[in-house]
Amino acid sequence: LILPFVVQIFAAVGLTGYLSFKNGQKAVNTLAVQVQSEVNQRVQQYLNTYLATPHQLNQINLDAYRLGLLDLNNFQKTGQYFWRQMRVFNVGYISFGNPKGEFIGIERLDDGNLLINEVSQKMGLGKLYVYESDARGDRASRQDVKDYDPRVEAWYADAVKARKPIWSAVYQWDDKPEVLSISSSYPVFDRTNDRLLGILSIDHILTQIGDYLQQIQVSRSGKIFIMERNGLLVASSASEAPFRIVKGKASRLGALESDEPLIRQAAQQLLDRFEDLDKIKNLEQLNFKIERENNFLQVLPFQDRMGLDWLVVIVVPE
Repeated sequence: LILPFVVQIFAAVGLTGYLSFKNGQKAVNTLAVQVQSEVNQRVQQYLNTYLATPHQLNQINLDAYRLGLLDLNNFQKTGQYFWRQMRVFNVGYISFGNPKGEFIGIERLDDGNLLINEVSQKMGLGKLYVYESDARGDRASRQDVKDYDPRVEAWYADAVKARKPIWSAVYQWDDKPEVLSISSSYPVFDRTNDRLLGILSIDHILTQIGDYLQQIQVSRSGKIFIMERNGLLVASSASEAPFRIVKGKASRLGALESDEPLIRQAAQQLLDRFEDLDKIKNLEQLNFKIERENNFLQVLPFQDRMGLDWLVVIVVPE
């Protein structure tokens, strides 16, 4: 009599334990997908809002020029106009450059102060004069003079080549390689739409995206990162910067080179699965293990009408 009872007890307990384990695993999987989907939605909404501002500002400035309200040849007035916009909108830089190599721009420092940067034929082409600004947006004391040609930077060169409003490639500033930015660039043509008069540009500093990602609590050890189709990082929720500086020169960091194991392994899993990141067209989900711990990965492309094409990746340990 004992043996049948023991067999039944073991069978009942074993089956109950197995079903509990499977149901618990299913619940965890469902929860992970829900968390990732909610986080992805928040990131997509943030990017849509954050990246819309530069285009709106450029269109406002282009319309002001076409209506005769903004004289792009008068750098004194144009600088004051850009300075006032910088006080209202949370962008990193507003500028205009022309084919002669002249340039007027307003730069936001980390402490919130605004600098007025100018290259003009009157003061000598190829030399960027940097001024502190006063409370009215006028030039105060001169801070620096640097070698600078705006026409070689991505924000100018990419728009000249495209001859239409675009996002520039992600690039680093010549004089501040620790600054990673992307520019919304709008070409300005004459009335016949034939001769290029210059490029209007708004810079977004990409560390702001990283700051936002760090505020999102995916899980205790989950990670969010955004990368380009070539595998280079744009921003992440990790504390590391998406670039490295060696001997004063900056080089962008690939996701496969990240010091964060979750980011590095997630990027490797995507390459192993798809071989080419360009093949990721829709929402994709997969699991992978790091040191026998299971991790859930979700990747979703982020694209806009101006040609931006990034991948948003969310990784949550089981």
